[in-house]
Amino acid sequence: MMEDMLPHYAEIVHQLCPCTKELFVEGARKRLAKILFKTSEYNTLPNGNKKTINNHLTETAGTLLCLYYYEMDEESGIEYAYETESCKFILDKGDNPAFFKNLCYNMQFPNAAKKRPNVKADVDNRLKIRQLCFVVALLYHAQQQEERVLLSKQEIGYYVLNNLDVLRGAVTPTEVYQRIMYDRQQRIKRPKLQGENEWQHIQEQINLLELANIVEQDNRYLWLNKNESAAIKLFIDNKDKDIFEISGLDVDSADDFKKLITSWRKHYSKVHEAIANLNTPFSSTVVILGREEQSASGTATQSSVDLGEEGEALVYRLEQERVKNYKERLVNKVLLLGKTKGLGYDISSLEADENPEKPEFARYIEVKATKRVTVPSFVDNWTDSLNLTSKEWVAAEQYGEYYNIYRVYFTKSKTIIIRIKNPYKKFMEKEMEVFPTIYQMNFGVNVIEKRYEGE
Repeated sequence: MMEDMLPHYAEIVHQLCPCTKELFVEGARKRLAKILFKTSEYNTLPNGNKKTINNHLTETAGTLLCLYYYEMDEESGIEYAYETESCKFILDKGDNPAFFKNLCYNMQFPNAAKKRPNVKADVDNRLKIRQLCFVVALLYHAQQQEERVLLSKQEIGYYVLNNLDVLRGAVTPTEVYQRIMYDRQQRIKRPKLQGENEWQHIQEQINLLELANIVEQDNRYLWLNKNESAAIKLFIDNKDKDIFEISGLDVDSADDFKKLITSWRKHYSKVHEAIANLNTPFSSTVVILGREEQSASGTATQSSVDLGEEGEALVYRLEQERVKNYKERLVNKVLLLGKTKGLGYDISSLEADENPEKPEFARYIEVKATKRVTVPSFVDNWTDSLNLTSKEWVAAEQYGEYYNIYRVYFTKSKTIIIRIKNPYKKFMEKEMEVFPTIYQMNFGVNVIEKRYEGE
């Protein structure tokens, strides 16, 4: 659900910000109510549903994923909501694993994501660690042994994420590994972590590493994804660097703590160039989902090229195969035009076998690609969000039933393509929502009330 909801969170923040905190909360609640409960009437929902919406907005989109922050305007005394750097990153790049890599890389103790007394306790306990970078370093050390050692999630929780000496930065990954091996050899049983305060938060951090494609897990064990060697090295090399300093700040004052939260969120959402430039390596079977499900031949392999171009190249190849199987002489009419500006589509193809009455009519295809670790759920209440340019939306109206959006999901286990035919008609028939997010204003001298000139 985290990956299903991420594009919605990001779009809501992007569309509403910047604005006052009051307007942001009101607008975000209405949009989340629409997504989660099929109604924009937040105020009429049962209290349980309201709590769910507020948890999505504050705990997940705000505190954990850090897609927005609040900042007080000193002159007016009004608090405003702003979009973070990482929110813009996920919308621009469409690479969920890269987003979660950056999140895990920035995660640390102490932080300002907790309530004020808990932050004060972390400061008083002298915590200072980028804990998920430390976990990666520990797993790497274990897997470099002559006999590759797997560490359990309970061991990671007890010896790292719940260990005061480790969280203070007083112990190295090698020392932690040696302690685990000693306890194993001596058959020393450590208390099993459980419950919300101990185990749930540890499992959540492990899940974030999995969404980052850094680790893999089963019910008991955790290990590094060998295909992410560049990201693993980056985590290890920088595990002690760029730690956000909280210990010298005043957390006793409520007003100062608000400022601390703002500073923390700006730091936590900072996108590191080295991570942004990493490629998430997926190679998977292609499955096309439509009214009839069918498997497409071949595989989709992610390379270092732009994600959008990779999606276009995949759909182009599949369209060539489809048209060729219908009539080989027509395959040269399938054109990849993604770099041609102003068309409103990426590929010009043919209807071919999918329209027996008009097989040689043109098909206009706009490709929208995204990358994620998990497969979209596609359950009844599942939804997704994507952006179209004004040119693309004009083309959708102009070409009608011959205009198609191919949504490509590069996932770890398989690449899924869904086809949305005639999106303009679906919008007009209220099967989906489309609304503008940018307005262009053209004006002339007749509307100018006053003009200032300077030298």
